[in-house]
This record gives sequence, C-alpha cells and structure tokens, in this order.
Amino acid sequence: MTGAEFITYVKVKINRLDTAAYEAVDPEEILFYGREAMKRISLDFDKGVYRGTLNSATYLNYLASITKTEPEKVCTDGAIALPLLLKLKDVQAYVTVGANSGWVPCEPETNESNSLRENNPFEKSFVDMPNYRLIDDKIQVVQNGFTCSKIKYEYLKYPDEITEVSIINVPYQSELEDMTATLVLENLESRRIETQPAISRSLNIV
Repeated sequence: MTGAEFITYVKVKINRLDTAAYEAVDPEEILFYGREAMKRISLDFDKGVYRGTLNSATYLNYLASITKTEPEKVCTDGAIALPLLLKLKDVQAYVTVGANSGWVPCEPETNESNSLRENNPFEKSFVDMPNYRLIDDKIQVVQNGFTCSKIKYEYLKYPDEITEVSIINVPYQSELEDMTATLVLENLESRRIETQPAISRSLNIV
C-alpha cells in the first residue's frame, strides 16, 4: 500500500463516520496522524495488546522488524546521545569498581526526589543495577561509587515519515486505517470546539 492509497482508504472510512468532515481533511493531516497511529499501535504490540488479532509468527516478526540493538558506545561522564526512538527497552552499562569491571543491567530512575532516593536503599543506583536518566536526548547512568565507561541498549524504532509515495507494509493495515481516521476526527472535533463562541462552549452547544 502506498501513502496515496492509504489516504484514499482513510478518507473512505472518515466519510462513513462523519460525512461532513470528509472535505475538511487534508492529505497531509492523514499522513501525519497515520504516523501517530503507527507509533501507538507499535507500542501496543510491544505490550502485547494486539496479540489476539495476529498469529504468533506475524506478531513476532513485526516486533523483530522494529526492535533494534545499538552496539556499545563509549560514555562521556556516564552519558551518551540517543537517536530518535520510540521506546527504550533494555539498557546495559559497563561499570568499573576498583579492579573489577563488567556489563550489568540498568533500570530507569524513579520519579522520587533526589533526597528521597538518597535515603531509600531501594532507590539508589548500585553497581549491580545502576539507575539511568533520560535528559536532553541523552541517557545518563547515575554513577554512585563506580564508573560507567560504555553503554549499549535495545529500542523500538521510530516510524519513518509517511509521504504519498511511501510504501506502508505493516500487518495491521485495517487497524492503522481505523486509528488514523479516529485521530483525524478527534482533531477536527477539537478544532470545532475551539472555534465556537465562549458561551456556546460553556453550554456545550454544537
């Protein structure tokens, strides 16, 4: 399916749901929300939400196609820059304490305040399970009595931009069209509400 064909299929579904909205939808909007829908469905697949709609081989093949492993990268002060990604899945750090060193799994830092983390032994960053933070498109391993010299990670690939000449090859074409149509209509409805007079909005008059 090309991006142009995708636009046609989505507009047909929009017309069935809300005929008045058909002419108000631009092709660019459909492509934009198509990518947003692809992001949401990919994350659902990662959580197992769509397992019942596909056979296991198709499901696993799709997940494998969007799951990437980044080879080890040298850190600067325990941090490396991250590419644009959909979800960070697995992080490992190469840590050194005295004469000992090796790869260990990491976990994301909680939302606890710094003072609470320092006083809670379950929240601290330890050498056998360091914490990491995501700051300014970087991943930062919290070094606490040890040093981190390298990081490697696994992630879900961010969907490519969709254009009219793009080839959309996903195992959930119908779901993608449905979610895209829903997102487009939700956006149109929010624009309609925003353009209503203040009194009409407060009375929920359409």
